[in-house]
Amino acid sequence: MTDSSTVIDSGSVEALVSRLVLLVAPQKNEHSRPEQRLISDLGYHSLALAELAFTLEDLFGLDPLPPEKAMSLESVGDVTGLIAAELDGGAGHLPNDDDIQLIFARYGVEWAPQAA
Repeated sequence: MTDSSTVIDSGSVEALVSRLVLLVAPQKNEHSRPEQRLISDLGYHSLALAELAFTLEDLFGLDPLPPEKAMSLESVGDVTGLIAAELDGGAGHLPNDDDIQLIFARYGVEWAPQAA
């Protein structure tokens, strides 16, 4: 992490989380919608769901979700809402551009802050 890296603003969280959901999704899709189902629309399975959870926990500095809370996440909107609620409740932190780029680089893509 560098001192010159910019922390994203809270208004960018939903777009960032939506992009990450698409990035990790087994069935690739250009655009996400809050109502898209993780399993039926984006092809998520247990390993992909675990990967998404670990990625979001790492990026936002969140504690692991209890299984009952994780099992309630069915759509892109559920995931973005959960992350926003966790941050609003004082858990975790907003990531900076460098941290986001490290995550995106794992998937062979560049993070473009203005696209969030």
